[in-house]
Formats: sequence, C-alpha cells, structure tokens
Amino acid sequence: MYNDDYINIDGNEIHRTAIIDPCVTLGKGNRIGPYAVIGGNAEVRNVRECKGRVVIGDNNTISEHVTIQRPVDADRVTYVGNGNIIMAHAHLGHDVMVCNNTEICTSTVLGGYVTVKDGARIKLHCVVRNRITVGTGATVGMGSVVTKDVADNAVVYGNPAKPKA
Repeated sequence: MYNDDYINIDGNEIHRTAIIDPCVTLGKGNRIGPYAVIGGNAEVRNVRECKGRVVIGDNNTISEHVTIQRPVDADRVTYVGNGNIIMAHAHLGHDVMVCNNTEICTSTVLGGYVTVKDGARIKLHCVVRNRITVGTGATVGMGSVVTKDVADNAVVYGNPAKPKA
C-alpha cells in the first residue's frame, strides 16, 4: 500500500477504496484501510432499509476489509469509541458498541448488539454471538466462540468459550 492511496479527510486517513456511508460520523485521527465498508445496512430478515447511524471516535485503526453495520432504527447507533484497533476482515454487526482502547483481531465477528468494554482484547478468528458483553480488560482467546457474557478481566477461550482454569 502506498501512502498516496490514502486521502486526508477532516483529519482522518482514509484509503481511496474504503466505502463510508453518509450515515457515519467520524472523529479525528482515524486510519481506515482498503475496502473497508462502514455504515452498510444491517442484515436483518425482512428489512430492506436501515436508518440508524454509525459513530466512530478518535484515533482508531480500522484495517482492510472491515465491515461495520448501521442499525435498522433511526434512533439507534453502532458505536466505536477511541483508540481501538480493528484488524483485517473483522465484522461489527448492527447496534454494536466498542468502547475504548480495545483490540478486535483479524477475522473476528461481533453479532448484533454486542458490547466490548474498555481495554478488552478479542484475539484472532473469534465469533461473539449477538447480545453478549465482553467485560473491561477481558481477553477472548484465539478461535473462541463466545455464547455467554465475559466478566471484567476474565480470560476465556474455546468453543464454547470458558474461563481459564
């Protein structure tokens, strides 16, 4: 990737191939990689048009091929806070809330309504089912399938993910 492929828009470095829907509000200092799609419609049965918004804070890295969906309802938000790194091929479903200083690793999928609290780390190729909360400072081990809430500072791994003994 060449630096000329990035365009500075309102204090953000955005790759020329990234797609950012008008429903997206961006803070400053973000870097958005090639072929990222931010603000696409949620995948909800029998819904053709989504009216929610995506709000992204400051100083986030959103790598190549990341997808971040907007909610169905106009009064709802998919939210990414500040200082996060969202690695290649990650997917953030509709109504997701990612707080601050988190790490969402390559090929991780967050279902709709997932909350990832401050400082949480979700390692490579994890799946977090919808309506789950990953607690502050928690770590989800590589390849895990998360089907239950993860407590603050817990380390979980496996399929289904369970606390480290």
